[in-house]
Amino acid sequence: MTPKAPRSLLVIAFFLFAACGADGRFVLIGSARAPSASGIVEVDDLGDDNAQVAVHLEFLHPPNRLDPSLTTFVAWFVPPNGAAVRAGALRYDSAQRTGDLTQTAPFHRFNLLVTAERDSKPTKPSAFVIATQDVVVD
Repeated sequence: MTPKAPRSLLVIAFFLFAACGADGRFVLIGSARAPSASGIVEVDDLGDDNAQVAVHLEFLHPPNRLDPSLTTFVAWFVPPNGAAVRAGALRYDSAQRTGDLTQTAPFHRFNLLVTAERDSKPTKPSAFVIATQDVVVD
């Protein structure tokens, strides 16, 4: 294992056990484009098919390492039947290599998708997928 792997597992375990009150917790694992990325998604049911979603990713290399034109990471809510809805740009800390976002999802069942983008307000996800996770709020 690389030196980062044990720390990553400890961080994930911390978020799984230390966070309280979340209706669901999901592990985010980086895609082939960002294999070192890992993190947690916490989801709280807000009723009326809405959910509060908190995303935390670690070990994120700067987006421009994938392509010089990329500047930001964006999260998306992708329902089972329908188009992706932009959740927002992650707050990226280049010194810590972390990305965070808290946003309300208009669904209880969706795929959370994190992509690297040219700007913070794209109209659809790029092919630069960083991480993805199916989320279901019961």
